[in-house]
Amino acid sequence: MQTSSDSLAAPAQETSAQHGLALVRDDTMLAMHTLHQRLLQDSLQAQQALLDQYQQELESLSTRWSLDARDKAERTLNAALTAGKDAMAQAMQDASSHAATSMRAEMDAAQERIAAMLQDAQRGARLHLLAACLALAAMAVAAWVLAH
Repeated sequence: MQTSSDSLAAPAQETSAQHGLALVRDDTMLAMHTLHQRLLQDSLQAQQALLDQYQQELESLSTRWSLDARDKAERTLNAALTAGKDAMAQAMQDASSHAATSMRAEMDAAQERIAAMLQDAQRGARLHLLAACLALAAMAVAAWVLAH
């Protein structure tokens, strides 16, 4: 670090070279230079403190924005998952309903076919019963004719 006399020697020499003025150590111009340097240092420190505070605020905002963005992304993802699950459940419900309707229609058609076949079987059984009765009657008549 420069000593007080070293820090004042450079401005005194520069003023002497540019303006042809000789400055002595107790000159008010050098006192003004010292005050000006002190004000510059204080201003630099204050600006650095403000810059540090501004940087902290920016980092805080960045962190908060990052958290907000993550929260919004999570909410969006959860909403999409919920909508997907709901859509899948609705699709499964629709498919199940369609399958049940199709199965019911097939069962009704099979039942109608079975009912038709049963009616045909009953008609056949009645005809066989009638034929058996006729055969029995014919045998009874034949036995009666042979017996007389």
